[in-house]
Amino acid sequence: MTHPNNSGFDYLLQLSCGYWKSHALFTAAEFDIFTLIGEGNLTAKEISQSIHTNERATEMLLNALVSLELLIKEEGHYKNSHLSNLHLIKGKPHYLGDFIHHFHNMMDNWAMLRETIETGKPLSLKDLPEEVDQHDLRDFITAMHNIASVKAEELCRKIDLKSSKTLLDIAGGPGTYSIALAKANPHLHAVVFDLGHVIKLTREFIKAADMGGRVTTQAGNCLEDTFGENRYDAILASNLLHIYNPANNTMILRKCWDALKDGGQVIIHEFVLDETRTRPQFAALFSLNMLIGTQEGASYTESEYRTWLVNARFKDIKRIDLESNSTLIIGEKMI
Repeated sequence: MTHPNNSGFDYLLQLSCGYWKSHALFTAAEFDIFTLIGEGNLTAKEISQSIHTNERATEMLLNALVSLELLIKEEGHYKNSHLSNLHLIKGKPHYLGDFIHHFHNMMDNWAMLRETIETGKPLSLKDLPEEVDQHDLRDFITAMHNIASVKAEELCRKIDLKSSKTLLDIAGGPGTYSIALAKANPHLHAVVFDLGHVIKLTREFIKAADMGGRVTTQAGNCLEDTFGENRYDAILASNLLHIYNPANNTMILRKCWDALKDGGQVIIHEFVLDETRTRPQFAALFSLNMLIGTQEGASYTESEYRTWLVNARFKDIKRIDLESNSTLIIGEKMI
């Protein structure tokens, strides 16, 4: 007779109800509850009155947030946990609320996973309008800024740009990494390369950081346009190559080789799979996310990135793992 495995049951239960936790967080972020509480202590009644919600329902949500260690409850009053104080109060340097909102926006796409697996095609993209929705674009770019703001300090420590004077940041979005790298390397001038409608937003982030003198922008399409020749000491391709297929990625890296000066380096920043394609867990799930949300994207292995770099004529390829679940793969142009 086979006996039930309680640990197995609990694991499957946690997987099955995982969206409960997500939606509690999404809802709290939508109401901006963590910013409302701030450094203070509020009752459920005070919070419900401030956000114009039902008091009983609000208390249930707050208690769930306590169970998720996002709030602390003491004598009927709620205050933010250390994690919430760090990442969920709007206006703080490492705020992640826009990032959480972006994941909330992706829920509808993930609801079509079954159909995507059946067809192999991202159904979420079949009825996209020709014109970009500016509100959705701003949401996405701001979410990317949230993520990059948390990772930027470690990225600056791990990337050696001491001898570099010029950096090209391909598909740099909000320009967060360019701004951080330029601040960390006072001799560096950075150019953020992205689509024209994105660059308009990039300039806002550059202006807010008061880095207009050393971080500039260039509108272009990385598949259609060149990056120049022998122009840059370093090129950053962060969270870009997972959008495309191997042939396009090799083409992009060849353009990078052309644009670099002799001795220059291309820096790929990605979620990298192991050779079984099953680990790390986030990279494996992120690959599904690319299946759902792009025409041909995926997570890739280190050996794939190395192959593309070699085919693009890069040498001295090295890997640097970051603490924040992503990886740098760096190749050097040597003539």
